[in-house]
Amino acid sequence: MRQTVQLCAVQSTATYCRFGSLLHSEHIQTRTQSAMRLRYSLTALPFTVLLLAGCANTANKPMGQAESRETPQIDAQSDLRQQANRGDPDSQFQLGSRYFVSQPKDLKQAEHWWKQAADKGHAGAAVSLAYLYTGRDMPELRNPQQMLKYLNQSAAGGNPMAQHILGNLYLSGEQGVPKDSRQAKRLFQSACQQQYATSCQALQTLQ
Repeated sequence: MRQTVQLCAVQSTATYCRFGSLLHSEHIQTRTQSAMRLRYSLTALPFTVLLLAGCANTANKPMGQAESRETPQIDAQSDLRQQANRGDPDSQFQLGSRYFVSQPKDLKQAEHWWKQAADKGHAGAAVSLAYLYTGRDMPELRNPQQMLKYLNQSAAGGNPMAQHILGNLYLSGEQGVPKDSRQAKRLFQSACQQQYATSCQALQTLQ
């Protein structure tokens, strides 16, 4: 299971970075524009979830597929749930991500499984939770304190998107984060070292 997630994450790196590039093409100094940049960063998180959630079988299948093709999908879902119930954080993250992209979405279940994984140190689940706690998809989930908690956790765990978003918060001094351009630069550098293109661009503007 872990090998599958790692492989898919590598395969999706270019697309993952392009999403960020569209959202952070340049560094903007004003407070209003900084807030917009942060909002767009968080908006990108659902796309990241799609890219990092095992990259497999998250979209709904067309109606009318042969039953023989549906059976392996059911078995895979059952296996995934069993692994998640046993406490495997990668499986918990993937299961939460499937609930997030299902039609209709089940954000409570997504939150449940992402939290299980995040509390075991899964950086992808933590940044996904941070997105949920913005309340963008479900206002009653809005929780700024929890959003910052899991964003910091994910950044500390090495997730480049979390590092970039947190860097922007330090750069603008918003959402309860103290303004600290040096810390912002350190976060951008860490994300850039992982080929997160938008952080590399942000570093150029800080020279």
